[in-house]
Amino acid sequence: MASGARVFSPRVLAPRASARAAPRPRLASSAPGRAPARWERDRLPAFRDRVPRRRPAPRRAVDESYDMGSYDPEMDGFVPPEISLRSLKIGDKIGEGAFSEVYRGVVEGADGASERVVAKAYKKNVRGRDWFSFYADERATCRRLKEAGCVGVAPFLGVCGSDAYLVWRDVGVETLESCVARARSAEEAFDAIGDVFRDADSKPTAKKQRGGNEETKKRALVFLQLARSLLTATASMHANEVVHRDVKPENVLITRETRGVLLVDLGGAADLAANVNCDPSETIFDPTYGAPEQVVRGKDTKKNFANSGLLGGLAGAFGKRAPFGGGDPSRALAAGATASGIAPCPRLDAFAIGLTLLRVATPALYPADAMARARCAMDAAEDRLKGPTEGTGDVQDESVLDAWASGPGSESCDFALIDAAEAWSLIEGLATWDPERRLTVREALDHPCFKALE
Repeated sequence: MASGARVFSPRVLAPRASARAAPRPRLASSAPGRAPARWERDRLPAFRDRVPRRRPAPRRAVDESYDMGSYDPEMDGFVPPEISLRSLKIGDKIGEGAFSEVYRGVVEGADGASERVVAKAYKKNVRGRDWFSFYADERATCRRLKEAGCVGVAPFLGVCGSDAYLVWRDVGVETLESCVARARSAEEAFDAIGDVFRDADSKPTAKKQRGGNEETKKRALVFLQLARSLLTATASMHANEVVHRDVKPENVLITRETRGVLLVDLGGAADLAANVNCDPSETIFDPTYGAPEQVVRGKDTKKNFANSGLLGGLAGAFGKRAPFGGGDPSRALAAGATASGIAPCPRLDAFAIGLTLLRVATPALYPADAMARARCAMDAAEDRLKGPTEGTGDVQDESVLDAWASGPGSESCDFALIDAAEAWSLIEGLATWDPERRLTVREALDHPCFKALE
């Protein structure tokens, strides 16, 4: 017999192919080894006394429960998500902060239509901060401004999934920070900004402006368009009793859709009407752009400035804001400073707008560390102004910005663009260290420099 050949024993007949393929008949008898029929189970004690087991929910239903965020729809204040998690397709990451990450994405509708969006996800593993309260504050503020029809902020679409993402319509990702950070001159920065304000170059220059050539005058008109748009956007928030509290170039979105600017990142915004983020003991501000009355600088703070080679300065961010990176000069400003306990008010935004406009119009301040060092020098100028003048003992009646512009820390700054726009008094009125003398956003919109746009 050949090796490996398969044979059957003569005593065991090989089953026929038709028999193997035939289905097993279903019998009604109760022979041993057969499961009882359905009609027989109720007569058997083992089946009669057993508690019926609930079938597991389909996987799709479980996902939908999480997707809709409906863990407890009866809980007080529950608002269902506006966007299904399945409809959101996340794309590339376009930004990251201390507490969140921002992505571009697409929301696909049930009718097959799609919409480009920007989605923000909060980091859930940040030490020293309850991420959900930060997220809940921004969610509540965005929803209220959406209902109020506020035109000064990015268009909010809603919450996606069970607090998975905050979603806005994608109207662009270019910010003032990205414009000035990559620019090596005012020409490069205002070429990018001028693309948004397309009518700026066609505006007549009937109003006589000081100094500068025609190109400088054109950039001055773009700057005035930018300033008016930023003031208008902030005034829209203030009209709805919301203070942004973190106005700076990174949070100013320039968009062609509205041919203007919109404010983003409302995580630290104070909703005065809903009493959200209004705790005076928790100060939220940027140490470079924040209003000086929000903190009290101590001796240790000034000592840190001297040790780090900086002049003057502010404290770092308190409460919800994380400190700046290791290479930022503002890190040395945190120690020795305490929150003043001032309640949030619209004049905090006015100060930040003033310094934001100053940076955009001054090429020497385009690098982030340059603006932080300039702020330190401004605080040093304030300290000089607080002291009596030599010989007379009188306190100097000069603005901090004037003292800084004519003193240490501003040697490389060229203010030709601000002079061409006749906007120095606008910036000085907004960024004054005395909150009682500071212009409100609405008052700033009536500044004479804007007559050049008429």
